[in-house]
Amino acid sequence: MDLVYTTMLIYVGINVLGLVWTAGIIQFGVPEQLSIQNRPHKWSVLLDRLPLVLLNQAILMSIVWTSLTLFGDIFTMAIPGLGLLALQIGIIVLLDDAWFYGWHRLMHEHKGLYNRVHRIHHKAYAPLPIEYIYVHPLEWMVGAIGPFLGLITVLLLWGSVPAWTLWGYLLVRNLHELDIHSGIISPLGKLMPIYAPAEHHDLHHSKPTKGNYASTFELWDRVLGTYW
Repeated sequence: MDLVYTTMLIYVGINVLGLVWTAGIIQFGVPEQLSIQNRPHKWSVLLDRLPLVLLNQAILMSIVWTSLTLFGDIFTMAIPGLGLLALQIGIIVLLDDAWFYGWHRLMHEHKGLYNRVHRIHHKAYAPLPIEYIYVHPLEWMVGAIGPFLGLITVLLLWGSVPAWTLWGYLLVRNLHELDIHSGIISPLGKLMPIYAPAEHHDLHHSKPTKGNYASTFELWDRVLGTYW
């Protein structure tokens, strides 16, 4: 399997899923017993926001393509054992989420950053899956430092990064982003106590000045006093 093409295929596939999922919610709605917020969604709003979504995806894919082409030597195609794969993905997700929490909280607590950068994302009071990337480009570029730190940590600990670890991380992180922006009640919060379900992030969108800054783990909000 080719590192660059497989990574691009995974990313494109996830975002196609996000668009289809979003279109389904707009067209058919969400059953009342599964919906977190009872707010209608309009095609006109999605079409208005789609240019920024596509711009961000194009920039991101270009950066990933270039980075993997230039620094692909740090990756190995060897398939790690399931235990090692889970451990490495867990390290990347944990460091990524810690960085995200700090950056996300700063954008809310710094009025200039919020008004000039983060406010765009919060136009989505009741978000749709693909709106996870409806953000100012600076927001996700700074946020991308988190997974970079995670990949560097794996590299330092094991001497290389299995491509399967990268692919697993992309699936876990991006599918989670689609989930927490879907407005659909998630059963995972009850099964995984520190996991941040869709309700956690959806509440943050509906009342953005209150807290709930973490993305994947509620741990940061609970420990640092921003959980509600």
